[in-house]
Amino acid sequence: MKFRSMRPADAVATDALVVPLFSDGRAPAALPRAVRGTIERVAAAAGTRRLYGVTTHYGTAPERLILVGAGKRGELTPERVRNVAAAGVRSLWRAVEGVGTGGAAASPLKARRIAIVVDESLGTERSIAATVEGAIYAMWRPEAHRSRPAPLPPISSVGLVASAAPAAAIRRGEAIGGAVNFARRLANEPANLMTPTNVADEARALAKETGLACEVRDEKGCRALGMGSFLSVAQGSHQPPRLVVLRYHGRAGKGHDAAARPGRSAGAYDLALVGKGITFDSGGISIKPALAMHLMKADMTGAASVIGALGAVARLRPAANVLGVALLTENLPGGGATKPGDVFTSMSGKTVEVLNTDAEGRLVLVDGLTYAQREGARRVVDIATLTEGIHIALGDHYSGLFGKPEPFVAHVRAVSAEAGDRFWPMPLTDEYREEIRSDIADIRNSAGKYGGASKAAAFLDAVVEAGVEWAHLDIASQDWSERDQPHSPKGPQGPGVRTLVALALEAHGPI
Repeated sequence: MKFRSMRPADAVATDALVVPLFSDGRAPAALPRAVRGTIERVAAAAGTRRLYGVTTHYGTAPERLILVGAGKRGELTPERVRNVAAAGVRSLWRAVEGVGTGGAAASPLKARRIAIVVDESLGTERSIAATVEGAIYAMWRPEAHRSRPAPLPPISSVGLVASAAPAAAIRRGEAIGGAVNFARRLANEPANLMTPTNVADEARALAKETGLACEVRDEKGCRALGMGSFLSVAQGSHQPPRLVVLRYHGRAGKGHDAAARPGRSAGAYDLALVGKGITFDSGGISIKPALAMHLMKADMTGAASVIGALGAVARLRPAANVLGVALLTENLPGGGATKPGDVFTSMSGKTVEVLNTDAEGRLVLVDGLTYAQREGARRVVDIATLTEGIHIALGDHYSGLFGKPEPFVAHVRAVSAEAGDRFWPMPLTDEYREEIRSDIADIRNSAGKYGGASKAAAFLDAVVEAGVEWAHLDIASQDWSERDQPHSPKGPQGPGVRTLVALALEAHGPI
């Protein structure tokens, strides 16, 4: 699917034209008069149904005119631009299946060439990048394993109807949109087909495609690093664990050698991204209830997000050095599984008492955080489907944000809002740190259900070194949706990927 600039007059000759319809009912002035008249007639008839996200089809020239409710002009945001583009393209799903408006049978639409009208009130580059992202999001469907998968629109080109379509903005939209869809695809795969080894293979393939350096360590290699906490989670599974390390070197200078040998630090990293990759989480000995356990195939969303984000960074080539760390294993109750009460030594040297084997994500992440710091990263962001507690606290609409120092946490929140993710700052104080102290070891991985998300963050904080800027993104509230979203069908959503990429793009210069 290729994106290019298009004149309004040429947009009429496409198979489908997507137009944002604001609540004032005015058609974009640049469109031909006949199309403007059609839009304004439909808008007048819609009345109170002119809501954000509502799509209306109208058969005319072009073959299909798609009006997408964009809300009030003054409330337009980059995220709304993304969602308008995604909703418009997703509306073609039914058209290519031969289903008309209202469910009536129709001839399938061969939507190969489409156009999207871009509102530029937020700035041309921001609007173009957001539109491209949205169109790419709409080209992902979750029904990968049906014997007859539902069709996607056979789109070969997308015309961007705007005053200009800067190549850099298109590249950014393509890279970020592709990274989110990459994370969705991996999270959607069943656990028997997306094992730790298979995720590592996906990372290798992406690294080869984008020019990233990729290193994959097996259990022996992880044990040599002292990753006892991570490996404690893997003990019950027959699937071997994997540590994936991706390196992007875009900043030249003393101590920054892009040709550094695999496994060796290329100097301080401007940013390290660490992802939890539990490819299936049964809870281990502390087994979960059966209800919805099948969704635990997506407990590796954090790792998938990190891998996808590094691929986008490599495509966009910022002047920064970025490290990606993905820790991959299953958590199962096999004969060798960790038992409640067991004690292990983490890579940091801190001893960990395991009171609940279903609190495994933090056991994995502490070794990933230590690895990133030993590689020279002084700014580290981890991302994980970590706690049910964050879902209880925030519902489906926000993910949790923890970290230190406070100015860095505020910065991450601001970057995430611009990127289109929704993170809410959560408390992390000494009271929570005190609660994860163990009676027989340094720290314990569980301290009761109340304030569980903050206690999990306190556990991670125990291995964050002085002077390191650190943010923890708990996306367990938003990684999966049981209902359609404007930019995505129900299923994996890929939250946080855009934030990780945005942080990498601005993380250049001396630390």
